Amino acid sequence: MKNNSKVMNNHFSLGNAFYDIAKPALFPNHILRFRNNRAAKLIGFDGLSDDEWIDYFGKFSKYPGVNHGPLALKYHGHQFGHYNSELGDGRGFLLAQFLDKNKNLWDLGTKGSGQTKYSRGGDGRLTLKGAIRELLATEFLSALGVATSQTLSIIETEEKLQRNDEPSPTRSAVLVRRSNGHIRIGTFQRLAYLNQQDNLEILIDYLRDNYFTHINKSSNRDVFIETIFLECVKNIANSMGKIIISGFVHGVLNTDNFNVTGEVFDFGPWRFIQYANQNFTAAYFDYNGRYSFGRQPEAALWALTQLGKSFNKLINEKRIIEILNEFSTTFHLSLKRHFCWRIGIQDIDAKSLSEIMNVLLNESEKHKIEFASFFYDFFGGKEAVIDCLKTNYGNKYKVEGFLKITDILKDSQSSKGALEKRKLINNNRENMLIDEVEQIWEEINKNNNWKLLKKKISKVRKLGNSLESQKLVNF
Repeated sequence: MKNNSKVMNNHFSLGNAFYDIAKPALFPNHILRFRNNRAAKLIGFDGLSDDEWIDYFGKFSKYPGVNHGPLALKYHGHQFGHYNSELGDGRGFLLAQFLDKNKNLWDLGTKGSGQTKYSRGGDGRLTLKGAIRELLATEFLSALGVATSQTLSIIETEEKLQRNDEPSPTRSAVLVRRSNGHIRIGTFQRLAYLNQQDNLEILIDYLRDNYFTHINKSSNRDVFIETIFLECVKNIANSMGKIIISGFVHGVLNTDNFNVTGEVFDFGPWRFIQYANQNFTAAYFDYNGRYSFGRQPEAALWALTQLGKSFNKLINEKRIIEILNEFSTTFHLSLKRHFCWRIGIQDIDAKSLSEIMNVLLNESEKHKIEFASFFYDFFGGKEAVIDCLKTNYGNKYKVEGFLKITDILKDSQSSKGALEKRKLINNNRENMLIDEVEQIWEEINKNNNWKLLKKKISKVRKLGNSLESQKLVNF
């Protein structure tokens, strides 16, 4: 095999205070079900044969230049508001790090690769259904311009898994994802909990050297550390704005599921909303709606507050509060920018956007106006609104509340190239609702028919191409 990938061992250099060496599971079989050549191309892995691919991402043979075994990362976290000091990578590990062709650091992490020290009685495995669901979520989020981990590989392992929340035995798989990083809020929480201040500062320097390279190490150490914390706040706030406009519900926004680089990752019971209902929950066990659609920004700010507490011996309390107050500004700016991007207009004022979101949240389900359809129907601003309202289809918008939206958008200017994209967008009106996800899985599970999955990924990528989401997301 020949490629131009550049191996990095940066996380390994942090030392064993941050990880334990893990041992991959030995699986009875390896059937390659998905390989993401679009992503792999950026590190030169698109040239791997299928056997080589399975060797590295199913059997976990050490890639040349990787000078460590798999790393099970250490972290703590709040789970539904309750602190848990027994967390860590329980069914996955950091496999390797690479620099892509654009000089971005890539972490290759696994899910379902076997038990670790942190499995807490779990089997360390992943269901094939869980892998397929993660693939679909990451593909659609990428198409919608949201920074997310991306599914690199899915290999079915032919173990029969027992699960309490789905029919068992069920099929198994091991997944590899690429992400810019795996430093969680919970990573900081653990070090603060153990009072490892030296390691906390080592981690801060690691962020600067690998992810926040635009920050110069100031001669004033205090200012530098404050800037690192501010970057974490802004990253997550920016991500939250995009998540809301994308209609995505993560489901389990515990502090161990927040990546400080802002990428969405660690997918479980996720959903994309059909109608804009702020009380919609994705997880059946989220009894109080802690992580409902509309409360996700609140959950993010709460998680960042816990991160702030981890910095309390390095940054004074007043400054921590000031930095946390930047969340709202960044979130609303991200909300505005991503709304304009997704609907293809140049700009919108804060008051108008607030009015639009209020109508969507309070009226869309009543009038059966799907959240995603709204953006497709009015893509390009005033021209699209006028054209839509001329049709019988557009009559659904001629109701109280939505008339306010159409009046606002009639005054909007299309963004550069939006009018030329309108036809492409209308030809690729994709969504990712649960019924379709279940249908895709049933075809795989019952008939071993992978055509629906492949077709869906192809359509989603066409949507992304139409929206030019690659300008927002590092593929």
